[in-house]
Amino acid sequence: MQKKLKDLADFLPPDSTAGRSIRAFRNNFNVTLKELHGLTGIPESNLSAIENDKLEIGVKRATLIGAALGISPHSLLFPNGKSQYEKQAIRIRKAAGRLLTTKQKQLKNTG
Repeated sequence: MQKKLKDLADFLPPDSTAGRSIRAFRNNFNVTLKELHGLTGIPESNLSAIENDKLEIGVKRATLIGAALGISPHSLLFPNGKSQYEKQAIRIRKAAGRLLTTKQKQLKNTG
């Protein structure tokens, strides 16, 4: 029987990052960086940089680390249920909405 992937949101504080989540989960099971490297093929230096929030995790690494620790990759990519860049995304969505509205008006005026 396969274990169900864990949802990290159940275990971590709301301001947790992917790196902090991995470290907490890894430490909980006493898995070393060397052992995680052996399972995933991700260099220990990269794993350490991810855990210290100095390197983006990305989909591939989230999938590999998640598989090794029994964690959903989605939970690693979005440890709080949303992107760590959500504030920037909100600002960009507003600006893009204004830009697209302007572009639509321009198209109507030229057509």
